[in-house]
Amino acid sequence: MDYQAAATIIDRNSGLYDITTNEGRERRRLFFSAQGNICEFAPRSRKRGYIIPQSTVANWLGLTKVVKPETNLVEKFRRYASRATFPSAFVRKCLLADPTKSCYENQLTSGTRIDGEIISLKAVERHVPWEVEEFRKSLAERRSYRSGRFDFRGYDGTLWIEIADKDDGYYRRGDIKAGLSKEYRGCGNGYYYLLIDDEHFIGVDID
Repeated sequence: MDYQAAATIIDRNSGLYDITTNEGRERRRLFFSAQGNICEFAPRSRKRGYIIPQSTVANWLGLTKVVKPETNLVEKFRRYASRATFPSAFVRKCLLADPTKSCYENQLTSGTRIDGEIISLKAVERHVPWEVEEFRKSLAERRSYRSGRFDFRGYDGTLWIEIADKDDGYYRRGDIKAGLSKEYRGCGNGYYYLLIDDEHFIGVDID
């Protein structure tokens, strides 16, 4: 393979490539250096690597970027929901969702750019450890809880838990309704995440 042709493919498009040679196919993490060399990333590194000799590139018959398959967001909702240990109408809806349809069509979300975005309790805990401790206790004890507003990633964060007190066709008595609100400073608008398992919130709405 012509070295310049390979360099053109890799330039500004570093990542995993399938390389075809006379001996078969191999997969390597490649990048094009600022010095104009085709390089392979060192193991467990995203910044450093080793120059690949021109004689090696000359033996390449083909070079194809490996494209990761698009994530099925509905399957992501189902996967996280399967870990929940608490009763929840939202979790049940996730488990019954049709993966051939969108999150919006399954009525899991309102169809926004944060659909499926995950925020962990551990991430929130770094900002407000006491509030997360109270949230976890409330979840374990199946009781309502609402934190005060706290600073979270440049927004006003709020953690909350509600317990359904009756069956209404969607909620069952004792169901957990819990989430994380990430709102603009001093406003009632922002980003909303629902608790999907014991340790994670998932993006469902923007207001």
